[in-house]
Amino acid sequence: MSFKFAEDYKAGDTLDLGSFDVTREEIVEFAQKYDPFPFHIDDEAAKATVFGGIISSGWLTALVWLRLMHKNFVCYETVLGSPGHEEMVWPTPVRPGDRLTGTVEIKESRVSKSKPDLGFVRYTAKLTNQNNDEVFMTTSTLIVKSRSSQSEFG
Repeated sequence: MSFKFAEDYKAGDTLDLGSFDVTREEIVEFAQKYDPFPFHIDDEAAKATVFGGIISSGWLTALVWLRLMHKNFVCYETVLGSPGHEEMVWPTPVRPGDRLTGTVEIKESRVSKSKPDLGFVRYTAKLTNQNNDEVFMTTSTLIVKSRSSQSEFG
């Protein structure tokens, strides 16, 4: 794998993150442990809600996105984490059996003026379901080593 430095990310670039199939079992197991709202864990209770059935916790949906980012986007040798998210929204509920597909669009990339060995890559990532409904969106920034740090890679 070739290293990706901050300068290698260009505004407007769009990358495919792949897909992930969400199961009822995974939704319920996650919710029982971390987010036990009845509409995440109980079929009958969920039917009586505005959702009309079990839906995924938004946090599970966000972690599906994060898994796809790690599998198909993040370069572990150069990415140093994130200072946080500007926004994170869940416009459509995720349901058992949904196939989520991710994309990421680079908004900007810049090298730090005060620490030229580091850069910042700002992006918007989305997950859509099999009906092309957007189920998750986040705008965030990664801290990424710049080309001037390349000497440490030999």
